[in-house]
Amino acid sequence: MNTGVQKQKETFDDIYSKPNNWSYWDDTDPLTRYLLDRRLQIGVKHLMQITNSLPQDWDVLVICGGVGGEGTVLANMGFHSVTVSDISENAIQGCQPRDSRLKTKVMNAENLDIPDKSYDLVLVQDGLHHLPRPVLGLTEMIRVAKKAVMMIEPHAGIVANLLGMEWEDHGGAVNYVFRWNKLMFEQVVKSYILQLPCYIKPIRLWNHNLVMDKVGKIFGGGQRGRVVVQCCYYLLDLCFGWLGNMMIGLLIKNFPLENYKQ
Repeated sequence: MNTGVQKQKETFDDIYSKPNNWSYWDDTDPLTRYLLDRRLQIGVKHLMQITNSLPQDWDVLVICGGVGGEGTVLANMGFHSVTVSDISENAIQGCQPRDSRLKTKVMNAENLDIPDKSYDLVLVQDGLHHLPRPVLGLTEMIRVAKKAVMMIEPHAGIVANLLGMEWEDHGGAVNYVFRWNKLMFEQVVKSYILQLPCYIKPIRLWNHNLVMDKVGKIFGGGQRGRVVVQCCYYLLDLCFGWLGNMMIGLLIKNFPLENYKQ
């Protein structure tokens, strides 16, 4: 195993072995739920619209899924089967007790131990940038996806260069914060699938949930705070979307070129 991968495994096994409280993933507060669900909802809505389908038509694999927070969001959206994978056995052990609807697998995201085209959708949120080889993680996602891939990761741009951190330290395991852009995403996808027809869509948006949580709570939190934060994000994406610090990379495989819409 790559030494960087082993270090990440050891570190996250240690993190997930501690009695941390993961209950925020199950919080029903409107402000918290909006902040947790927003990016996944944007990506899934776009995917369903383009493919003219419903979540119950898809099974999904989440990589770098931790204790299954994103998996729970997807299950709540109606995906008929959700499997959460992570390199940390301790994370996976905490997953099903949290949400019995989720299936689980312990897997290294850089070397997924499953056949090609095993899942309709393969998804990651804030996970690729923890890998020593993020591009390899993406190509593995493409390999095991039957229909589509969705990655939600930091965007490389002006805001990230000015305000974003370059390195993250999780209990001594340091990783470079790898950021993506439209050209990089398209080139990685095309270099792997070559000339097969596909739909490639980078969606750029803003995401500063720690700041927005504070803003929402200034206005009382709850439903009122959610509305305020929703308006803030709407205005940021509408007026300054081209500066957004986050990117949803969407790939739909075997997509007829005549149906392609930018």
